[in-house]
Amino acid sequence: MDQIRELVMSWRAMDIIDIANGDEYVVTSLLGLLRDEDAATRLRALTALGELLKEQNGRIKSTVLRNGFNRLTVLLGDEDGRIVARTIEVLLRLFDGIQIDELRLLALIDAVVPVVERNDTFLYLSVLDLFGKLQMPPLSWKSRERINELLSSDDLYLQALGMRLFLNSGSLDGKGRAVLECISKLMTSDNVLLVEAGLDFLEEVLAFHMSPDMMGPLVGFLPILKDIENGAENVLIRSRASHVRTEVEKVLFSYYSPRKDEALEVMKEFLIEGRVEEALNLALIIGGTALLMKLWEEDPEGVDPRLAELLGFSREQ
Repeated sequence: MDQIRELVMSWRAMDIIDIANGDEYVVTSLLGLLRDEDAATRLRALTALGELLKEQNGRIKSTVLRNGFNRLTVLLGDEDGRIVARTIEVLLRLFDGIQIDELRLLALIDAVVPVVERNDTFLYLSVLDLFGKLQMPPLSWKSRERINELLSSDDLYLQALGMRLFLNSGSLDGKGRAVLECISKLMTSDNVLLVEAGLDFLEEVLAFHMSPDMMGPLVGFLPILKDIENGAENVLIRSRASHVRTEVEKVLFSYYSPRKDEALEVMKEFLIEGRVEEALNLALIIGGTALLMKLWEEDPEGVDPRLAELLGFSREQ
């Protein structure tokens, strides 16, 4: 142990890798140093452990998973943010290429909730990255219930964590609308990093998770994306928002073009709710103003005056 401590404290991580390849004791000693009272020792032990896990050695991963996973979850609660960040990096390498089992998944969720509640954006995005790269196991009702609790939280950070887990599980389990609502909150945040995360999530949903019940709410993203395009200070964010808006329009066109009657009902709902811009956006995407004119013909007295003005109609027609 003393030799390993000396190597760790002198930052001679490569020496540790060289001797660890044939000696499981080295890995066990490193795991022991994760309990050290000195924060610098814990941090350097994590760094060395991360370097070891880069080697993709199955035996080392097995040892760390068996003897070190619980300690790593404890370190996620460390007061030192550097240690928390480094622990997340180690966990990313530990689970690279292997599937996490359900018990460890639940333990990991419980361990990261306090990290999320710190409201540290950097650590939070690191947590999302970790869960985005996990190979998820089949989820039991217990796991789905736990994830649903996160998605139903009043805390946006926890909601997005629950969304990340549902997306990574491969099934939204009927939570599509809740997922879109969470993405909308991220994209209208004052935090540019959360806005970018929202764009990432929306692209992922468009590519892999869209369902018919999500199409109506998807229309609501067009004005949000336009606001980002026109108002974001970061030119890269503006460019991404423009690209994502194009993808949203493609999805809406593909779905609603052969379903004009369904589109008409959606537009009626928008107008009843006073969402004139969204009704007009959908009409223009799938067929110009023809559908809106049909609405006028069906109920000229019920058409929103703002819509009538947009179409150039008057009440006397």
